[in-house]
Amino acid sequence: MRHVSLLLLAVAACDDPGATPDAGVDAGVDALVGQGSEPVGDLVINEVAPRGAGSDWVELTNVGAAPLDLCGYFLTDAADHLDHFLPLGGVMPPAPCPPLLLDPGGYRVIQLDNTPIPTAGPIDPLHAPFTIDAADQLHLVTTAGAIADGLLYLYPRGPAEPADVSLARVPDHAGLFFAVAPTPGAANPQELP
Repeated sequence: MRHVSLLLLAVAACDDPGATPDAGVDAGVDALVGQGSEPVGDLVINEVAPRGAGSDWVELTNVGAAPLDLCGYFLTDAADHLDHFLPLGGVMPPAPCPPLLLDPGGYRVIQLDNTPIPTAGPIDPLHAPFTIDAADQLHLVTTAGAIADGLLYLYPRGPAEPADVSLARVPDHAGLFFAVAPTPGAANPQELP
């Protein structure tokens, strides 16, 4: 169902000849249009790289003023059904989770490389059991089931083009997502070039 929704979104965007181009696509005289929405919580998706050399990856950041415990969150590529999810604390609830803190302004890069979740033993919170596509979604979900942040996106590069951009919040930590040079584990640009 998720793929059908994404396909309908992509088709709808292509059917309207007067539609504004996506971020990173040649916009002619129009300014680039950002994707997603401004963050509202302290833990946010800050950058997404669905293609490129190596595995897909996502960068999370703590925009709050205090360290944030990742034990209370999952990363998933489908908020409506958690068949692909990664417990960010490295422990499957309801098992106790030792605190795994992300400092204020800190970054955490997670490889989206289809690493299976083990049936026993520790879970590597830096490798997710799913990958993402050029048109997909990512969500941060609390262990209570609330969506903390999310992004439904269309990656601006076609299959034959080089994957030399990521989708990143501009300005770093706060803005919408734009196609820029990748900065995994470091600050995104504060403004568009």
